[in-house]
Amino acid sequence: MLLDQPNFGLFIRVKRFTKQDISTDPPDQTLRNYEIVLNALCQIWFARSPKPPTSETIMSDSVGQYLNEIGLVPLLTAAEERELSQIIEKGVEARERLADGEKGVELKRADRKAAEAKDRFIRANLRLVVSVARRYPLPAGMELLDLIQEGNLGLEHAVDKFDWRKGFKFSTYATFWIRQAIGRALDQKASLVRLPGDRSASLRAALRQVSGDGDELDEEHARLHRLTTPTSLDRTIGDDDSNELVDLLPDVNPGPEQAVMEEARETMVYDLLNVLDDRARYAVEQRFGLQDGRKRSYREVGEELGVTAEAARRLVKRAVNIVRESAPDQMDIDAA
Repeated sequence: MLLDQPNFGLFIRVKRFTKQDISTDPPDQTLRNYEIVLNALCQIWFARSPKPPTSETIMSDSVGQYLNEIGLVPLLTAAEERELSQIIEKGVEARERLADGEKGVELKRADRKAAEAKDRFIRANLRLVVSVARRYPLPAGMELLDLIQEGNLGLEHAVDKFDWRKGFKFSTYATFWIRQAIGRALDQKASLVRLPGDRSASLRAALRQVSGDGDELDEEHARLHRLTTPTSLDRTIGDDDSNELVDLLPDVNPGPEQAVMEEARETMVYDLLNVLDDRARYAVEQRFGLQDGRKRSYREVGEELGVTAEAARRLVKRAVNIVRESAPDQMDIDAA
């Protein structure tokens, strides 16, 4: 194997020092020559050692290996497609007869030949799936092999549905099922937000028309594109890129003023309920969820108090009227 240009010079140095009679040199010079030879050999070794593979290299190698393997399978002619389709059709009939309880060597042989014909049919058209899958832009989190795998499922379905009597070329018929399988996979797995199938297909068609530029879409498709396109909170916005998207999002946590107002409201409510007895106050608190925030029905309040729902309703109504009547006097006391 030929050495590359940088390592070739080191190789010549090693050959020169190893060919000469090192034993005739002085001891110091002999040791120096050995060190030079050893260093040169180490440089050649590390220069030619393979680099650790990266994820992109592994992915590229996987795709290349897959393409090499499917490229070894010969393509089918139109006559071979018809012949294999007929064998598959006979195998389907034989499988149905076997499922109905019929027995026979010929039926089992036809079923086995149909499986072999289907396998050959699929392997001979795997390159069609690759050619279709390459036309789709790869979304985040999906690789080309993922789209190819989904397209292979559509290819298998096309083989099962292909009717050789209509005279169509199989590649024309199978392309529809391959595209449908890939499109369904993109709808379900490519985005965090799943759109209906018709909306997603319309969005993909609109993106193809504008070459993938979301800014050129119409209002409806632009809204769908924003829903299915994740963005970073650290993305800069504005003409001068001085702000980030996270700075424009509202804070859902209550501020100091809201916390003070909420505490004052709770204090006012509890002060108003002091005019009630313990039983009536408990019924009001449970009915309106003043303790834990969950409102109870009259039936639930009655079950906790040991009375009927109607009795609980009258108890709560009477307690509310008492609070309403005593509220002005209570407010005057608080104001004083």
